[in-house]
Amino acid sequence: MPTGLEPRQRARRTALASLRAHVRLRFRAAPLRQSVIFAAVFVVARVVYGAVFAGAAGTGIRLLDLPLISLPAPFTGVQLLGPVTADGIGRLLLSAAPFTAVIVGFGLLNALVDVRPWFAAAAQRGPLRSFARALVIAWQTLPALAGALRRAARAARLRGEPPGPHVLVPVLEDAIERAVALAASLELRGFAASRRAEPDCAVPVRVREAVLSRPQERPGWAVTIPSLDLAPGQLTVLAGSTGAGKSTVLDALSGVFQHADAGAQSGLVAVGGVDRATTPPRETAGFVGAVAQRVRPGFVGETVAEEVGFALSLRGIAAVIVADRVAEVCGRLGIAHLVERPVAELSAGEAELVAIAAAVAEHPTVLLVDEPLAELDAVARPRIVAALAALAHEAGVCVVVAEHRTAWFGAVADRWLALGADGELRETSGAPATSAAPDVGAREHGSAALASHEEIVAEVREVTVRHERRVAVDRISLEVARGEIVALTGPNGAGKSSLLDAIALPAEAGRVFALGDDVHALRPRDRRAAVALVPEGLEDLFVTDSVAAECRRADRRSTASRRGRGARTASSRPRRAGGAATLERFARLVGADSAALLGSLAEAHPRDLSGGQRVCLAIALQLAAHPAVLLVDEPARGLDPNARAEVTAALARAASDGTAVVFATHEAEFAASLAQRTIRLEGGRLAEPQAVSA
Repeated sequence: MPTGLEPRQRARRTALASLRAHVRLRFRAAPLRQSVIFAAVFVVARVVYGAVFAGAAGTGIRLLDLPLISLPAPFTGVQLLGPVTADGIGRLLLSAAPFTAVIVGFGLLNALVDVRPWFAAAAQRGPLRSFARALVIAWQTLPALAGALRRAARAARLRGEPPGPHVLVPVLEDAIERAVALAASLELRGFAASRRAEPDCAVPVRVREAVLSRPQERPGWAVTIPSLDLAPGQLTVLAGSTGAGKSTVLDALSGVFQHADAGAQSGLVAVGGVDRATTPPRETAGFVGAVAQRVRPGFVGETVAEEVGFALSLRGIAAVIVADRVAEVCGRLGIAHLVERPVAELSAGEAELVAIAAAVAEHPTVLLVDEPLAELDAVARPRIVAALAALAHEAGVCVVVAEHRTAWFGAVADRWLALGADGELRETSGAPATSAAPDVGAREHGSAALASHEEIVAEVREVTVRHERRVAVDRISLEVARGEIVALTGPNGAGKSSLLDAIALPAEAGRVFALGDDVHALRPRDRRAAVALVPEGLEDLFVTDSVAAECRRADRRSTASRRGRGARTASSRPRRAGGAATLERFARLVGADSAALLGSLAEAHPRDLSGGQRVCLAIALQLAAHPAVLLVDEPARGLDPNARAEVTAALARAASDGTAVVFATHEAEFAASLAQRTIRLEGGRLAEPQAVSA
């Protein structure tokens, strides 16, 4: 009797079935639109390149009569500019046509069918596997470039300057970060895996005398783990200050540190009995799930359903089973209503929940979660804590959570680990004493209206914000007084960020006023002197390679802004303490009281600063023009207690200088520690305020 199909034949039939399930005609405009934009950029770049290097000359009609410049040695033979003719431009366009056709054709193909299963098959084996892996990362990074360009252009407006070549700096940095995060995400999902390791479920984590270091990037820095054994069904919380190495420990357990981040490991790190030094993450994707600290750059699906079910689809599981698993996981985490929503439209908290759902879709043996509560509000946090506890205590998963807000896990954690200042991992008896207790009954106080005796510096009138068909902000009005600190709170997706954007960059006249001026009517450089915004993605504000250079740019823009606004506005400004330059202001905000410390900070790249220092730098840059109102979106996001105290002091100093400060946050304890008035949003509307008890 026949014994059935050989394992290789069964695998081939499974892969073909998966391919047929995914190759179904449906039209998605986004891939085609992105490819057309990319093709247009390529054509323009080809024409400009040809014109600059004397490649647009010909015998036809002269469009530009530029001088021909021959470069001296060592560039002898290189010519620049020269006449630009119609037939020369046509020749350049013709040379770009084949590449343009390939780009647009591929976009059309991806708009009609899902080509990812083809890439997955090609990346597993064969001579084109390296090319297929690179192509997947490049193609998945392409849509992010359009978003990065939009954010960079918006950041330029927030800085009070027109978009220009400098916007390419954050765009390129964002593209690199996106590509790196995407490569790690694909690895963790099992993309391009030629085999799958079999785990020893009885020993989820075993570490002996391990030292994790980055000798190329941070000489002398290391994380040491003398001994660590984690059992199934345990929820372990890892604490430590910002930059102590919590993410490094999780990345070492997932394998990203050794195989994607070029980290150096000595000693033994074994997960599920598999040696992490020799086994890449893609081969352990079936039993190791991981959620990164920043989840958005690692998204690979267009919708929530595609994102959560991506790893299952890679394994060749039938589409109907994938859909059932997606529905099950999303229902367990309370995000069933998001299944059909595009991931680009998710709020920060919703994105975190989707990333957790994607990590547990394959029912892993080990789950590694990096700061899951940082993006969530007080309603979502207990749900995530309960879900992680259930995975550990009911499903038997070994769950490891790195978190600043450890008190939320006080009732469910089985073990506690902490990274000290010396980089050594130690077991503790409970949550660190510095961890603030969750204030689930945080008081909401104040209202949108002010007492009549206070000096109003900004007024918002009936502001409405729509995102396509969804109303994000519904007819909100409020007033802000000089030197006042106002907290804008509310659940994830309540419209806090949308409201701050609408105040800083109003789309309609007669909606936002600062110092009597209609903000919509102001020129960009003058608008920054009225209302300044530090966005949630504050890195988009950084366009140079050092803190000192950023501060010098801000000083130049602030001088132009004050000249542009004239004497009447300048005379209405509050008196500022000292009138210090931006670098000196930044030094005060971060407490750099020594010349040596200030010098090291001034030379540092803005993205290399600690979390709290980056927030303070962005605040200092946006305060350079002495705005009447400073808006800050989620200033405490992802910060440890010390860094939050640093940011709290920075915002308090800004208010003491006379600037009205409005910050959006879902951190109830952070708002209570700083704000004089709290305004709550729910569903895009102002909630009824609650009085503060004595």
